[in-house]
Amino acid sequence: MENADRLWTRPYLLLMAANLFSWLSYNMVTPILTGYTETLGGSVSVCGIVGGLFAFTSCFCRPVSGFMADHYNRKRMLSWFTLVMAVSQLVYSVIPSIPAVLVFRGIHGIGFGISSTAGLVLVSECVPERRMGEAVSYYGVMSVVTMAAGPGLGIWLSGTAGYRSCMLISSCMLFCAFAATVLFPYRYGRGTQKKREALKRQKTFSAASLVETKLIGLTCVNASFTMLNGVVSAFLVVSMAERGIEGVSWHFTVNAAVLIFSRIAMAKLVNRWSLAKNLYPAYLCGILSLLLISGTRSLTVLVIAGAVKAFAQGMSQPALQTEALRTVPPKRRGVACSTMYIGGDLGQALGPMIGGMIAQNAGYVRMYLFFILPLAATLLYFIFRERKLSSFRR
Repeated sequence: MENADRLWTRPYLLLMAANLFSWLSYNMVTPILTGYTETLGGSVSVCGIVGGLFAFTSCFCRPVSGFMADHYNRKRMLSWFTLVMAVSQLVYSVIPSIPAVLVFRGIHGIGFGISSTAGLVLVSECVPERRMGEAVSYYGVMSVVTMAAGPGLGIWLSGTAGYRSCMLISSCMLFCAFAATVLFPYRYGRGTQKKREALKRQKTFSAASLVETKLIGLTCVNASFTMLNGVVSAFLVVSMAERGIEGVSWHFTVNAAVLIFSRIAMAKLVNRWSLAKNLYPAYLCGILSLLLISGTRSLTVLVIAGAVKAFAQGMSQPALQTEALRTVPPKRRGVACSTMYIGGDLGQALGPMIGGMIAQNAGYVRMYLFFILPLAATLLYFIFRERKLSSFRR
């Protein structure tokens, strides 16, 4: 019984390692990619396309990734599409061509979209059911750690050894992630021969096989939080430069540090608390962070806003992912993960685009205040959902 309740098993640790290397590679390359594209002769608009292409191709393939995770071998999915990421990044690292960057950065995003869905489903399969929230939280810490270390490492490497060397080292990280997926001992989720035959008969596309309709509302909730993150990440430096505030990087450093702390400190609480107990404080922190950023004229307030925003992220995402996995039967966890990821990808991609249009016409203060509206709208939806569920339980 004690062994059955273990979390830190070899399969789980290998998935953690694969997630760490994948996200470290991503966070090393993302901040330098526009600079690399500029050296190839790319215009500002082309740099913008390169910057957003990864998120869009990743989002585009999410529904298919959920279908695949529910009907095919998830280890093979994770391994092959991690390899797709590694090879595609290697190609646009060694070929100094804008078309190569565009094509293979897009393929890189597809590989990420499919492999990350398979990885999260495998986490749900190889950990004890009652510790799933804790497992999802720790699994997500890997991406947060690389958010703190990856950009600085990438900028330092590109400055000392050049863009190409940095991107090649980042490609090696993806090959390390691939090695971890190969070592993963897959013995989960496929069941008996009878179950496998039943799955083969069900391998037909339909709306239900691509999107979990029960999770669309929570997907919008997820999107409202990633919009917040996307718009702050995209415009904080330029908006604070306009106000004469220096040292903006401290906002991101403190945000990452507090995010790591909140994920680890609250990992066990995700198992014990209801979704509402996690989301209501997250909404409060998200709205407060936007109010602080919109009106600040000092670095101190900006740093406090980074810490507050970290609690919004750290409490919302693990709770939403865990709720998605628990809402559906195990055979539907692939499409549940992909549905939740769609909201995250869309919010991350649309936030900067909508924010840019608002900032251009109304300024940065109104832009930050505008993004309180998606949070408020999904908060109202969530309150209504909780009341409906409460009356149903009675």
